[in-house]
This record gives sequence, C-alpha cells and structure tokens, in this order.
Amino acid sequence: TMGAGIAVCFLKAGCQVILVDSNQKGLDRGIKTITHIIKQDVIKGRMTSQQAEIILTKHLSYTTDMTSHANFCKCVLVIEAVFENLQVKQKIFSTLDKVIINPHALLLSNTSTLSIDLIASALSIPRRPYCAGMHFFSPAHIMKLVEIVVSSTSAPETIALVQFITSKRLGKIGVTVGNCPGFVGNRMIHPYSSEAVFLLEEGGATVPEVDMALYKFGMAMGPLSMGDLAGNDIGFLIAKSKGLTRDPKTGKPGPNRNPGMRYSDLADDLVVKLGRVGIKAQKGWYDYDPKVGKGRKPIPSKEVETFISKYIQHPSSKYTQQEIVERCLFGLVNEGFKILEENIAQKPSDIDIIYIYGYGWPAYKGGPMYWIDHEVGLAYFLKRLEQMHHAFPGTSYYKPSKLLKECVSLGITLEEYYNRQSSKKSKL
Repeated sequence: TMGAGIAVCFLKAGCQVILVDSNQKGLDRGIKTITHIIKQDVIKGRMTSQQAEIILTKHLSYTTDMTSHANFCKCVLVIEAVFENLQVKQKIFSTLDKVIINPHALLLSNTSTLSIDLIASALSIPRRPYCAGMHFFSPAHIMKLVEIVVSSTSAPETIALVQFITSKRLGKIGVTVGNCPGFVGNRMIHPYSSEAVFLLEEGGATVPEVDMALYKFGMAMGPLSMGDLAGNDIGFLIAKSKGLTRDPKTGKPGPNRNPGMRYSDLADDLVVKLGRVGIKAQKGWYDYDPKVGKGRKPIPSKEVETFISKYIQHPSSKYTQQEIVERCLFGLVNEGFKILEENIAQKPSDIDIIYIYGYGWPAYKGGPMYWIDHEVGLAYFLKRLEQMHHAFPGTSYYKPSKLLKECVSLGITLEEYYNRQSSKKSKL
C-alpha cells in the first residue's frame, strides 16, 4: 500500500515509474491500488481521462524481478518501501548495488524506524553517500510530510537533491532529520501510544474515553483509533524486532525487556491472541462494519472491553480529560526535547511541522513544542514530568530532559533558548 502511494506521487509529478514486488499477488494489489487512485482523480476532476491513460499506460511499468526488467537498471532514483525488517531491506540494497548502473543514483529507504546507517551498510562504500531515508507518511499520495533522514555517510548533495525532489517535484513538505530509532515522528509517538495502553490497563479509562480526550484536545484522532488505522500489527512487529514481546511458546518476556522496565502485553496480545490488527481486519481496538461509515467508523467493542478487564489488576479511579492528555502528551513532548538535545532535529519548529503535517496535531495549537512553550508553560511541564517519573520510574520518556531543566533554570522558553543559540551548529 505504501509503495503504491509513493508511486502515485511520482507518477503525478510526471516521472517514469517502475513498480517492483517479488510477490505477484502483492504486485497485482499495488497496480490495482494505483489504478484506483488515478481513476478517482479523474472522477474528482483533478486530471483528465487522457492524462490518466498516459500515466497508466506510458509512465507506469512493473515487474516481480528487478534484475530482469530491461529498464530498471537505468533508474536514477530508487525508493525501497518493504515491511520493517532490516535483513530484508539490506538484501534489497545489496541487490541494488549490483543492478543499478548509474554510480550516482539515489538509493533511498522509506523505513519508518530502522537505522539508515545499517541499511546503507549493505551497499558498497562508493554508493553510501547516495543513500538516505525518505520517510513518507500514510497514505503517501495524500499526506504532505516527508522526513528526509541523514545517515552518517549521506553526502550533503544527496540531501539537497532529496529536499529539491520532495518540495519542487512532489509538492510535499520535507523536514530533514537525523538518524535514530523512529527518527523524530515515530520516536515521539511511542510514548503517546504506550501511555494510551497503560491507561486502559490501569482501569482509569476505556478505549473511547482515551480517544475522546485527545480528540477534544484537538488531535485528528485518538491514539487507539490511530493504531487501528495504521495497523496494530506494525507496533507489535517493531516491539518483536526489539526483543520485547513474549515468546509465544514459553510465555517468557523478550530478552531485551529489562528488569523494572515498564511494559504492557495488552497491545501485543490484542494482535496475537485476538487477531485485532485494525481497520484492515475490521477489528482492532474497535469493531468496524463495512456498512457503517464505509467500514472506517470505530464502533466500541464488547470483546475488547472484556479482554482489557483481564489485565486490570489494581483498578484506578476514573481519569479526567486533563490527566489523560498529560499522560499521553507530556512523554511525547519530553522526547521532543531529547531529540533537540541530540541534534536529531535542528530546531523546535521542525518538530512542530512534523506533527502538524504528519500526525494530525491541531495547527491552531502551533505544534507540540510551541504548545508546551506557550500554553502549558515549562515550569509546570517539568513539575508534572518529575511527578510522573517518580510514579513510573521504569519509564524513560518521563525522565525530564536536560534541555528542559536548563530552560526552566534560566527562566526562558524553548523558543527563547533557540533564539539565543541560533549560531549553534547542528550535526545535520
């Protein structure tokens, strides 16, 4: 699905596109998706039927084998968009290294969490400067945001060219970020999604109550609805790749789940035991009926409610909307401070742009970093983080960042801090 959406972006920009999927069924599905999107554009008056025919018959080709396609070897830009498995991605890049003729061709990955350095390591050394991350957001043909990820070997010219392609050819908003697990957007979304599940496990809120609190705050959708839309299996597979999920045979926690680490099995078990992966299966945190809201309207699930009740060991009193919002968003914003500390993002406004255009943050609140600066206040934010870190010591994202503490000690906002540090060089 993601690959098809990315292909549409380049097709509509007038590019020749070769769609590759080693699985014939996957390739057929991708072609069907592209055709549907283009035909919908005709119906909505975004292009003529003649333009659509040219795109689908002249500009699009496809294959199950990149090594045998006559023109694939001549590509000057390749975007890999397979599922999040490092070994699979490395194998693809190793093949690209041998197949692509142009030594300066851009070899880019759409990974949302994996290290670009490790992916680039599958390439020969001369090719590594031309490798970077180009992380589109789903659905790629609609969402404006692209995270442009710089590896330790990415050449400045490569990043400049990807920025040009993103903004001038595709008409999207590109934000350049550093290389770390999850980059900026997904690294910060982890606390948001995790706390939503902890709130359920503590018995302080139901699935609809968690989502409604964030929706009333201004988010386009709540964290649990977002999980259903993206696919709950994606989060499970990421956790599994990190060695955190339980062994299905022995039931033992993953080898990287350290003692004292705060972790909930609830979301994992929702996928493994109930198969509730989200909208695509018509069941996730909510039920979905094809006859209701085109199959996308969340319907509270009795099965999920009963399932969650088995995980509640010490029922909490009901949380207020403010408590739910602070639990979910304060960890997210604190991670943003740490991202700035590490120079993964160049400035607070970059994080704000990512969240407004990629994660449905309400634009009128100015992005998470602007919101904490101008609406919440850093002193209150630090105080609440300290309380949360004391209450949940096994949660790293509640440990206040050094940058936050410094701003509070100086009595200045984050914005003022960056205005003072404007001459400070970034690692990007």
